Amino acid sequence: MTATAAPHVSTAATGHHLLGAASFRVLAGLAALGTGALGLGLIVAPERAWPNLLLDNFYLLSVSLVGVFFIAIHRLAKAGWPTVLQRVPEAMTAYVPVGAVLMLVMLMGVPTLYHWSHPEAVAADALLQAKAGWLNVPAFAMRLVVVVALWWWLGRRIVRVSRRQDESGAIAETAAGMRASAVFTVVFALTFTIASIDWIMSLEPHWFSTLFPWYVFSSVACGGVALLTALLILLRRRGYLTATNEHHVHDLGKWVFAFSLFWGYLWFSQYMLIWYANIPEESVYYVARSEGGWWALFVANPIINVALPLLLLLPAAWKRNETLLFWVCVVIVAGHWLDLYIMVMPSATPAGPRIGPLEVAAVVGLGSLFLVLFDRAFRRAPMYPRGDPYFEESVHHHG
Repeated sequence: MTATAAPHVSTAATGHHLLGAASFRVLAGLAALGTGALGLGLIVAPERAWPNLLLDNFYLLSVSLVGVFFIAIHRLAKAGWPTVLQRVPEAMTAYVPVGAVLMLVMLMGVPTLYHWSHPEAVAADALLQAKAGWLNVPAFAMRLVVVVALWWWLGRRIVRVSRRQDESGAIAETAAGMRASAVFTVVFALTFTIASIDWIMSLEPHWFSTLFPWYVFSSVACGGVALLTALLILLRRRGYLTATNEHHVHDLGKWVFAFSLFWGYLWFSQYMLIWYANIPEESVYYVARSEGGWWALFVANPIINVALPLLLLLPAAWKRNETLLFWVCVVIVAGHWLDLYIMVMPSATPAGPRIGPLEVAAVVGLGSLFLVLFDRAFRRAPMYPRGDPYFEESVHHHG
């Protein structure tokens, strides 16, 4: 029997990067121009700029938190296989502080975004009066501040535990990481539910769905895992994280496939129950999204986010095909941005989608900012968490 060679593990401490120097400068420039244009839009065209800030920042903040969630659930499960690629989800969390600050900025746009924030609208609407104990500006602002502060603090705590273990190698840090992961998982479940209801569902305060927070979570979780997978494949192509192998890629492909089906199940469940019951106060949500200019996007949503992953990622060999998996993940990341777009924008532009320079600037600016922050965080940390007791198990992972 021939012995299998141990995987090569780079000894470089820092300096590895996703972006080359020229690409980094270009994306930094695009981030500055895009966010600057978005900031100008908040002044000259607030009715267009605020929904785009909410849409793009909520999506990027959520997929960043999926990086923390990915680390936390694997620590709680004592799963060692993703340890060798842990720096990727950790670097994704670099956007969390920026996203948290932008959510605080969004408080200035509450009167533009949320119909329930106008006292005259509440006075004339019995349903809004019934919800006023929850949907009022002071309570909304207080919840938002608490939610983003908890996300920022807990995400930073989980990453710092990993860094301390790099330096000390102490097994006690593993237990500390598990405790932090348990707290994050419970707090994230509660706070993300609140955020989904407050920030997204209350855009249309007359409509409600008890399934909605789960639906939003499944969408951003699928987008986040797909983004994590695409970033890992790009880093492998640049010659980094060479200790990962096709089994790590395959397992991430399973995650992408599973979350795609989970999202599809929730999409169908919510739509089918509301369509079948045909209650006006429930069906109005889907009526607005399946008429006029929204119909094509409404139909494209499940095709992109369920049918495509089902067809292209079902065979095990195709999940190991990095090129195929990478492009499927890119489409899924865009597809779940589209899903969130369909949740947010009909309340701002009921007649149909509106794409212009401001909308492009928001996507390009915040997306470039995310990649710049990811690259900077990734290059500043050791490539591998060598102090983690699961590291060797992960290096020799074989499915």
